[in-house]
Amino acid sequence: MKIKSRKLVFLFLFFVVIVSLSFSQQFKFVVFGDNRPFNNQDTQPPIFKQIVQDVEWIHPDFVVDVGDLIYGYGADARRTYQEYKDFLNVVKIFDMPFYTVVGNHEVAGAQGQKYYRLLLNRPLYYSFNYKASHFVVLDTNVNFPNGKFTQAQYEWFAKDLRTATSAENIFVFMHKPLYEYWDHSKTAWSDKIMARKVKTLLDDFNSKYHNIRIVFQGHEHLYWKAKFDGITYVITGGAGAPLDGEPQNGGFYHFVLVTVNGTHVKTNVFLPGYFDVKYLPSNSGNSTEVTAVIENRLPSVYNGLTIKGLKFVMPEAASYRVSGNVACKIWKITWNSDKTANVWVEAKLDFNSFSVESLFKAALSFLSTHSFKKVFRVVKVLVTVSALN
Repeated sequence: MKIKSRKLVFLFLFFVVIVSLSFSQQFKFVVFGDNRPFNNQDTQPPIFKQIVQDVEWIHPDFVVDVGDLIYGYGADARRTYQEYKDFLNVVKIFDMPFYTVVGNHEVAGAQGQKYYRLLLNRPLYYSFNYKASHFVVLDTNVNFPNGKFTQAQYEWFAKDLRTATSAENIFVFMHKPLYEYWDHSKTAWSDKIMARKVKTLLDDFNSKYHNIRIVFQGHEHLYWKAKFDGITYVITGGAGAPLDGEPQNGGFYHFVLVTVNGTHVKTNVFLPGYFDVKYLPSNSGNSTEVTAVIENRLPSVYNGLTIKGLKFVMPEAASYRVSGNVACKIWKITWNSDKTANVWVEAKLDFNSFSVESLFKAALSFLSTHSFKKVFRVVKVLVTVSALN
C-alpha cells in the first residue's frame, strides 16, 4: 500500500509540475503598425491614441509596432525630432515592454535613423527571448531610399536563427512585406534578390525545425493573413495612417492580439474604440469605493477577452476587495507617494452570445465614419474595488 501511495504522490507531483510548466509558457502580446500621421505637420492620429489606450486596458505581456511610427518625409532634423517626441508622448502610457521596428518613414526625415536609435533606444535590427519563444526584429530600410537588406544583416539573421532551433516558437517582425497583399508573387522589398534569399532562409529553416510561427509585417495599410510554405504571414498596417483599400479587403483600423500557449498560437483582430472604461465613485460619495464601467459595443467579438489594465487609484488601506458582474480579481497593488495605491484588476469580458460574423461585418461597413458606434447594442460590465480598513 505504501508503494502504491508513493506512486500516486509521484504521479500527482509530476502532473502538477507539467501543468505549472505549461501555464508558465502562456502569454499574450499585441502587434500593430503604420500609425504615422497623414503628413509632417499633423500630430499622431486620434485612432492611434485609441489603439494605445485599448491595448493598455488589455495589458498584454508586451507590444510590438511594425514600423512607420512617424511621417518623416520632408522633415528637417528639428521636425523629425518633434515627430519622435510626439510618438513617444502617446505610447508612454504603456505599462509593459514596447518594441519597435524601423519603417521607411522613420529614416526618411533628416536625422531620422539617428533619432530612432537615440530616442527609442533600439538598434535597427535585434532579437529577444520571452519565456520559451524567440523574437526577431529586422530592418528592411537600410541605406534609405534604396531599402536594401544588407549582407551583414542577412548573415546576422541566419546566425540568430541558429541560436533558436530549440525555441518553442519563433516570431519575425519586419516593416516591408515579403509577400505583398496586392500580388503574392511580388515583394515590397526593393532588393528582390535579397528578398528571395530571406524567403529561402525562412523556408529552409522551418522545413527542418518547424518552429517559425508568424512573420508580422506592415507598410501596406490594411489587415491580411496568409500561409506560404508552412509559415503564416500577417500584414497589420492599420494603426492610424491612411487606409489602403476597402474594409472588406482589409482596409480597416485594427490591432492584433496574439495568444501563445506552448506551441499553440492564436491571433485575434480587434477594432479600436469598441470598448471604453470609465471610473466612477460610489453613489454615496464614498471615495473608498470606485466602480469601473466597461462599455462594450461589440460584445461577441470581445467575448472572452481578459483585460488586465483596470487601474483603480485608491486611498491607502489595510486591504482591498474587488467584485463585479464578471469574473475579476486583483493581480497587483503599487503604492504612490501621496498615500494612494494603484489597484490593478483583471476582468474577463463574458457576454451572452451574439452573431460574431454579422456584427464584425457591420462594423467594417461603418468604419469610414465613427457613426458605427450608434448602431450597436452597448453591454456594460461593472467592476468595483473597495478599500477595507
